[in-house]
Amino acid sequence: MDHETRSDRYAGGFPDAISVFQSLTDPRTGRHKRHYFGEIIFIALAAIICKCEGFDDMERFAQGKKSWLKKFLKLPNGVPSNDTFRRIFSAVDPEAFNACFIRFVEGLSGKLSSQLIAIDGKAIRHSFDRASEQSHLHLLSAFASEQGLCLAQLKVDTKSNEITAVPELLDFLPIEGNTFSLDAMGCQKKIAHKISLNGGHYLMAVKGNHPHLYARLEQLFSSGTALQYAQEQGSNFSSAVTENKGHGREEKRVILATNALGWVDKLERESWLNLRSFICVESHRQNLITKQSSVEKRYYLSDHKPDAAKLQKLIRQHWGIENSCHWVLDVVWDEDGSRIRKGNAAENIALLRKLALNLLRVDQTVKDTIQGKRLRAAFDEKILEQLMGLKVS
Repeated sequence: MDHETRSDRYAGGFPDAISVFQSLTDPRTGRHKRHYFGEIIFIALAAIICKCEGFDDMERFAQGKKSWLKKFLKLPNGVPSNDTFRRIFSAVDPEAFNACFIRFVEGLSGKLSSQLIAIDGKAIRHSFDRASEQSHLHLLSAFASEQGLCLAQLKVDTKSNEITAVPELLDFLPIEGNTFSLDAMGCQKKIAHKISLNGGHYLMAVKGNHPHLYARLEQLFSSGTALQYAQEQGSNFSSAVTENKGHGREEKRVILATNALGWVDKLERESWLNLRSFICVESHRQNLITKQSSVEKRYYLSDHKPDAAKLQKLIRQHWGIENSCHWVLDVVWDEDGSRIRKGNAAENIALLRKLALNLLRVDQTVKDTIQGKRLRAAFDEKILEQLMGLKVS
């Protein structure tokens, strides 16, 4: 029978609520560990939920909630210091942390099927470090639009870009049966190929990084003669219109979808595996105060049939990653203002924020906004227990 050392023992200590993270390797070495690794992760997550931002706040939270924490943790040597939190999250392997995060989210979301999964990048603006010439952290995230859950994240290497990072992120995600939406940077033939070969669908924005394709789509959707010609050649068209008011403006969107693939060169269209439709979204906006108006056209390609109503819904859902994920992280957690930057800390804490956001969003018992739930959790330990899925013995 193997003898468990003190160091091995302190590498554990994960409460049941976050037991999926117990495969995470404790980055600490030596025999002088004073706090359980799992308890440090648990406290940090609870603190992030309760409106704490950095490592100093985590220590303040632990000191103030010591009696509550002892209901779930052993705390053999009191609570960790801010330096302990800083060292741990600077050293934890982000890839292993992300792998645990993905398994945790699978437990929240269940099997995803016929869902739109939006992929988009976000920079954490103040994570740069001039002293070490480290640029700000750029993260690529995947977001399940219907459940409103963050599924995974991946750091975009400073010497690379999102084009090379997207296929790596896809390796972590359930592709079969789901539709993946990407902005112009992710509109790449290899990415469409990978999604399609694995049984998924794609919806990609087309912009100037594909100049010939963009020009042809612009010509098609801007010319009544071209549209009439395509229709005479047997192409199918469908359209849908949506209107809404909000934020001081009125907006009308006209969506036109077609399978007029012959408008694009044969070599070009066949290089997009299973391509079935081109889409144009024409947005008419009017400022209700100044009465100024604007018109904007956006173009997409997809392997879905040219069903304008369905494609319009998918395009709108894509913006969930901006409005329900990136915007919330910036406004509710002030992620852009975070000065955490040493080692792997910025990447790991970004993932911890997403974990907290998922827990807050999946809870249906506390009727409040995300910000309101955080405040309630900070004030009421019963609500915090509820949000974290804790069971009091």
